[in-house]
Amino acid sequence: MSDPAHPTSETWELFDPEVYPPPRGVNLLMINPGGVLIVGTWCEGAVAWGYKPRIPQTVKDRMEAKWKD
Repeated sequence: MSDPAHPTSETWELFDPEVYPPPRGVNLLMINPGGVLIVGTWCEGAVAWGYKPRIPQTVKDRMEAKWKD
């Protein structure tokens, strides 16, 4: 975390598509050429990609409880 204004996690990373080809037909996190993080299936021109992080079950349970109200 070298920039305190933009904290990052070392346990989560994006991949260079020229080094690690992205999987096709699944939702991914991607960085577009303008530097914006987007979610979707692979699109040519994206400069980096990564898998979506897992949501803890406790958070899923809390969200589900709120939807039921």
